[in-house]
Amino acid sequence: MINLFIDTSTANVSISIIKDNEILSLISKNIPNMHSSYTTKFIKDALDEAGIDANDISNIMVVNGPGSFTGVRIGVTIAKTYGYLIKKDITPISSLKILAISAKIKEKNIMSIIPANKSSYYVGIYDNNYNIIEEEKCMDKEDVLVLCNKFNPYIVSVDASVIGKYKVNKQALDILKIVNYYQDKEKVNPHSLLPNYLKLPQALEEK
Repeated sequence: MINLFIDTSTANVSISIIKDNEILSLISKNIPNMHSSYTTKFIKDALDEAGIDANDISNIMVVNGPGSFTGVRIGVTIAKTYGYLIKKDITPISSLKILAISAKIKEKNIMSIIPANKSSYYVGIYDNNYNIIEEEKCMDKEDVLVLCNKFNPYIVSVDASVIGKYKVNKQALDILKIVNYYQDKEKVNPHSLLPNYLKLPQALEEK
Protein backbone atom coordinates (compact mmCIF):
# COMPACT_ATOMS: atom_id res chain seq x y z
CA MET A 1 0.00 0.00 0.00
CA ILE A 2 1.46 3.33 -1.09
CA ASN A 3 -0.16 6.39 0.50
CA LEU A 4 0.02 10.02 -0.56
CA PHE A 5 -0.60 12.40 2.36
CA ILE A 6 -1.55 16.03 1.60
CA ASP A 7 -2.03 18.78 4.17
CA THR A 8 -2.41 22.39 3.02
CA SER A 9 -4.83 23.49 5.76
CA THR A 10 -2.42 25.84 7.56
CA ALA A 11 0.55 28.03 6.62
CA ASN A 12 2.62 24.84 6.66
CA VAL A 13 2.31 22.50 3.66
CA SER A 14 3.07 18.83 4.34
CA ILE A 15 3.35 16.23 1.59
CA SER A 16 4.46 12.66 2.30
CA ILE A 17 4.73 9.29 0.56
CA ILE A 18 4.30 6.32 2.91
CA LYS A 19 4.73 2.67 1.93
CA ASP A 20 4.16 -0.27 4.26
CA ASN A 21 4.50 1.83 7.43
CA GLU A 22 7.65 3.56 6.20
CA ILE A 23 7.95 7.21 5.24
CA LEU A 24 9.70 7.27 1.87
CA SER A 25 9.62 11.05 1.55
CA LEU A 26 8.37 14.03 3.52
CA ILE A 27 8.27 17.66 2.50
CA SER A 28 7.03 20.07 5.16
CA LYS A 29 7.52 23.79 4.67
CA ASN A 30 6.01 26.99 6.03
CA ILE A 31 4.88 28.94 2.96
CA PRO A 32 2.01 31.31 3.90
CA ASN A 33 -0.14 32.32 0.93
CA MET A 34 2.04 30.34 -1.49
CA HIS A 35 0.18 27.01 -1.49
CA SER A 36 -1.05 27.33 -5.07
CA SER A 37 2.49 27.86 -6.34
CA TYR A 38 4.22 25.02 -4.53
CA THR A 39 1.84 22.18 -3.57
CA THR A 40 1.89 20.34 -6.90
CA LYS A 41 5.66 20.82 -7.12
CA PHE A 42 6.06 19.38 -3.62
CA ILE A 43 3.98 16.35 -4.61
CA LYS A 44 6.20 15.75 -7.65
CA ASP A 45 9.32 16.25 -5.53
CA ALA A 46 8.02 13.79 -2.91
CA LEU A 47 7.23 11.19 -5.58
CA ASP A 48 10.66 11.63 -7.16
CA GLU A 49 12.44 11.37 -3.80
CA ALA A 50 10.50 8.20 -2.97
CA GLY A 51 11.13 6.72 -6.41
CA ILE A 52 7.39 6.23 -6.90
CA ASP A 53 5.50 6.70 -10.17
CA ALA A 54 2.46 8.96 -9.89
CA ASN A 55 0.19 6.13 -11.06
CA ASP A 56 1.43 3.74 -8.36
CA ILE A 57 -0.25 5.60 -5.49
CA SER A 58 -2.75 3.25 -3.79
CA ASN A 59 -4.45 5.72 -1.49
CA ILE A 60 -4.76 9.51 -1.31
CA MET A 61 -5.28 11.10 2.10
CA VAL A 62 -6.04 14.82 2.19
CA VAL A 63 -6.77 17.19 5.04
CA ASN A 64 -10.09 18.77 4.01
CA GLY A 65 -10.36 21.21 6.91
CA PRO A 66 -10.97 23.15 8.89
CA GLY A 67 -8.26 25.77 8.53
CA SER A 68 -7.20 28.29 5.91
CA PHE A 69 -10.03 28.62 3.38
CA THR A 70 -7.61 29.04 0.48
CA GLY A 71 -5.25 26.33 1.71
CA VAL A 72 -8.02 23.78 2.25
CA ARG A 73 -9.54 24.54 -1.15
CA ILE A 74 -6.19 24.07 -2.88
CA GLY A 75 -5.45 20.76 -1.16
CA VAL A 76 -8.93 19.39 -1.85
CA THR A 77 -8.85 20.48 -5.50
CA ILE A 78 -5.44 18.88 -6.08
CA ALA A 79 -6.51 15.64 -4.36
CA LYS A 80 -9.74 15.50 -6.39
CA THR A 81 -7.86 16.01 -9.65
CA TYR A 82 -5.18 13.47 -8.78
CA GLY A 83 -7.75 10.91 -7.61
CA TYR A 84 -9.76 11.35 -10.80
CA LEU A 85 -6.69 10.93 -13.02
CA ILE A 86 -5.45 7.74 -11.33
CA LYS A 87 -8.97 6.44 -10.60
CA LYS A 88 -8.58 6.27 -6.81
CA ASP A 89 -10.99 7.23 -4.03
CA ILE A 90 -9.82 9.69 -1.40
CA THR A 91 -9.68 9.58 2.40
CA PRO A 92 -10.74 12.95 3.90
CA ILE A 93 -8.87 13.86 7.09
CA SER A 94 -9.69 16.34 9.86
CA SER A 95 -7.03 18.94 10.60
CA LEU A 96 -8.17 18.94 14.22
CA LYS A 97 -8.16 15.19 14.73
CA ILE A 98 -4.66 14.73 13.25
CA LEU A 99 -3.28 17.08 15.91
CA ALA A 100 -4.90 14.93 18.60
CA ILE A 101 -3.65 11.71 16.99
CA SER A 102 -0.12 13.12 16.95
CA ALA A 103 -0.13 14.06 20.65
CA LYS A 104 2.09 11.92 22.89
CA ILE A 105 -0.34 11.73 25.80
CA LYS A 106 -2.89 9.16 26.92
CA GLU A 107 -3.86 10.27 30.42
CA LYS A 108 -6.24 13.08 29.47
CA ASN A 109 -8.80 14.08 26.90
CA ILE A 110 -7.21 16.04 24.07
CA MET A 111 -8.47 19.36 22.75
CA SER A 112 -7.26 20.50 19.34
CA ILE A 113 -7.59 24.16 18.47
CA ILE A 114 -6.72 26.11 15.33
CA PRO A 115 -7.19 29.89 15.21
CA ALA A 116 -9.99 30.86 12.82
CA ASN A 117 -9.53 34.62 13.27
CA LYS A 118 -8.55 37.03 16.05
CA SER A 119 -11.43 36.04 18.34
CA SER A 120 -12.50 32.51 17.38
CA TYR A 121 -11.09 29.01 17.04
CA TYR A 122 -11.80 25.73 15.33
CA VAL A 123 -12.12 23.21 18.16
CA GLY A 124 -12.41 19.46 18.62
CA ILE A 125 -12.20 17.34 21.80
CA TYR A 126 -11.27 13.64 21.71
CA ASP A 127 -10.85 10.75 24.13
CA ASN A 128 -7.82 8.47 24.37
CA ASN A 129 -8.96 6.51 21.32
CA TYR A 130 -9.52 9.73 19.33
CA ASN A 131 -13.29 9.37 19.43
CA ILE A 132 -15.06 12.72 19.30
CA ILE A 133 -16.31 13.97 22.68
CA GLU A 134 -17.41 17.39 21.43
CA GLU A 135 -18.25 17.87 17.76
CA GLU A 136 -15.74 19.87 15.79
CA LYS A 137 -16.95 23.44 15.47
CA CYS A 138 -15.93 27.08 15.28
CA MET A 139 -16.45 29.00 18.50
CA ASP A 140 -15.52 32.20 20.32
CA LYS A 141 -12.70 32.26 22.86
CA GLU A 142 -15.17 32.47 25.75
CA ASP A 143 -16.88 29.25 24.66
CA VAL A 144 -13.51 27.54 24.25
CA LEU A 145 -12.66 28.45 27.84
CA VAL A 146 -15.97 26.96 29.01
CA LEU A 147 -14.93 23.65 27.43
CA CYS A 148 -11.45 23.95 28.96
CA ASN A 149 -12.98 24.39 32.40
CA LYS A 150 -15.33 21.46 31.82
CA PHE A 151 -12.82 18.92 30.49
CA ASN A 152 -9.42 20.23 31.67
CA PRO A 153 -7.91 18.74 28.50
CA TYR A 154 -4.40 18.55 27.12
CA ILE A 155 -4.52 21.24 24.43
CA VAL A 156 -2.65 21.06 21.12
CA SER A 157 -2.39 23.39 18.16
CA VAL A 158 -0.12 24.32 15.27
CA ASP A 159 1.69 26.86 17.47
CA ALA A 160 2.36 27.23 21.19
CA SER A 161 0.27 29.85 22.99
CA VAL A 162 -1.96 30.43 25.99
CA ILE A 163 -5.74 30.66 26.11
CA GLY A 164 -6.98 32.03 29.40
CA LYS A 165 -5.02 30.15 32.07
CA TYR A 166 -4.51 27.12 29.83
CA LYS A 167 -1.30 26.23 28.01
CA VAL A 168 -1.60 25.40 24.31
CA ASN A 169 1.10 22.96 23.20
CA LYS A 170 2.63 23.14 19.74
CA GLN A 171 2.08 19.76 18.10
CA ALA A 172 4.06 18.44 15.14
CA LEU A 173 2.27 15.95 12.92
CA ASP A 174 3.06 12.26 13.40
CA ILE A 175 2.55 11.19 9.79
CA LEU A 176 2.84 7.43 10.40
CA LYS A 177 0.33 7.53 13.26
CA ILE A 178 -2.08 9.56 11.16
CA VAL A 179 -1.80 7.29 8.12
CA ASN A 180 -2.21 4.14 10.23
CA TYR A 181 -5.28 5.59 11.94
CA TYR A 182 -6.97 6.58 8.69
CA GLN A 183 -5.84 3.57 6.63
CA ASP A 184 -9.19 1.79 6.87
CA LYS A 185 -11.44 4.81 7.31
CA GLU A 186 -14.17 5.67 4.84
CA LYS A 187 -13.07 6.85 1.40
CA VAL A 188 -15.06 9.01 -0.99
CA ASN A 189 -15.21 9.36 -4.74
CA PRO A 190 -13.12 12.33 -5.94
CA HIS A 191 -16.30 14.05 -7.18
CA SER A 192 -17.83 13.74 -3.68
CA LEU A 193 -14.90 15.20 -1.75
CA LEU A 194 -15.80 18.53 -0.16
CA PRO A 195 -13.93 21.02 2.04
CA ASN A 196 -14.96 21.06 5.69
CA TYR A 197 -14.76 24.77 6.45
CA LEU A 198 -16.95 24.77 9.62
CA LYS A 199 -17.65 28.47 9.04
CA LEU A 200 -18.28 30.92 6.24
CA PRO A 201 -15.41 32.95 4.80
CA GLN A 202 -15.11 36.31 6.53
CA ALA A 203 -16.18 38.19 3.43
CA LEU A 204 -19.49 36.30 3.35
CA GLU A 205 -20.03 36.60 7.11
CA GLU A 206 -19.82 40.38 6.86
CA LYS A 207 -22.49 40.66 4.14
